[in-house]
Amino acid sequence: MDPHREHEYLRACTTVQACQYLAGKVRQWRVAEGISQVELAVRAEVPLRTYKRFESHGKANLATFVQVLRAIGRTKYLFMLFPGPAPQRVTFDERLKQLTPTKFKA
Repeated sequence: MDPHREHEYLRACTTVQACQYLAGKVRQWRVAEGISQVELAVRAEVPLRTYKRFESHGKANLATFVQVLRAIGRTKYLFMLFPGPAPQRVTFDERLKQLTPTKFKA
């Protein structure tokens, strides 16, 4: 699925489906890396049963999810969930006024 379709899917899906989608992404990453569920549970410092429930059903509390993200090196993307305010647009004339010394302003 391309990123646009993934975005559309996540906008339209239920909370349960979104959790399952995220768990599926973690599973795909784990399998591609050749890591067992046991190893990832150990890395994430969560009980194996908890990790298996997360991966198979998408059920986990937020702390468990963050621990799993840390274990797979994906916390660096969390800041993107809440980006800062968009830069304020300034017209050329406004910027010119900001740069012109006060004694020369008309």
